[in-house]
Amino acid sequence: MDIATHALASYALARGFFPRRRWPIVVGMLLAGTIADIDLLSVLSGPAAYFAIRRTYTHSLLGTLAIIVLMALFARFLAGKQPAPVSTILFAVAAASLLHLVLDLLESEGVALLLPGRLTRFAMDWLPPVDPWILAVLGAGILLPELVRLVTSEIGVKDKAPRGRGGALVALSLITLYVGARAVLHGGSLAVLEPHSYHGESPHHVGSFPDALSIFTWHGVVETRSLLCIADVPAGLGKNFDPESAECSHKPDPSPELEAAQNTAVAREFLLAEPFPRAVVAKSSDGYEVVLRSMRDVAEDEIRRRIAAHIVLDGDFKISEQELVWVRDVHLH
Repeated sequence: MDIATHALASYALARGFFPRRRWPIVVGMLLAGTIADIDLLSVLSGPAAYFAIRRTYTHSLLGTLAIIVLMALFARFLAGKQPAPVSTILFAVAAASLLHLVLDLLESEGVALLLPGRLTRFAMDWLPPVDPWILAVLGAGILLPELVRLVTSEIGVKDKAPRGRGGALVALSLITLYVGARAVLHGGSLAVLEPHSYHGESPHHVGSFPDALSIFTWHGVVETRSLLCIADVPAGLGKNFDPESAECSHKPDPSPELEAAQNTAVAREFLLAEPFPRAVVAKSSDGYEVVLRSMRDVAEDEIRRRIAAHIVLDGDFKISEQELVWVRDVHLH
């Protein structure tokens, strides 16, 4: 999720479940719910740093625990001589920090939950990176009660309920229902992809990634024995799916250059993070070039901050160069 969604979600959580909070707890929750995205700054250091840092250490279970402890201490410090109970502060910042982790886990980019032990990234593929519907519901849940309060105060009506609590709870409830609907439709889109054949080949592995605007349109990826295919999947509403609409490309045949490229450190790191890698092998004047990129990026037609592995080999299949690059900078010779 984008940082604006995390901030609004943390604020709604504070209003809805901690109605008698003081401002140090709100500040602590806002920081706990957003500070993990400080890893976005790694984009300034290039694709290798971004790949290694983004959604890794600050989004792991151990990193989340560290954020909870640090933000609880910070909120306690801000409270000065009139602090809330330590248990309340801990519970509040933990709720915001864990909500951040859950929202990112529901996306398709992947979160390295088990670092430093395992590099594997986990993703539910239910939500897009920026969901305008969630942003709109959170915004309405926070702003509309303020407008109502402004109107009622003008006519002399006093609201005894905690400020903004009802709107925040309604917004969080609607988002929970929305995520549940996304989960059901995601499962339905996978069920649509699996039983078909693609150019005469049965799928070995299928994936489905969300569209930012329509909950009924999903971007499917299908891997067969020799093909990688992408197709838009109209999940729900009883719509039919035509497997012939899928755009398929052949996987490269096994070869010494492909095997050598896949055994590089850069390729192994990339393949751990990407469930649907696509390899492109090209002959150069003095050897070979191999590019690995994610079929998820292709299906979503997205290249912003997306990464590919680029490996250069000489004529004897020895590695001349290996690096992670931005997809937009990939130009095979």
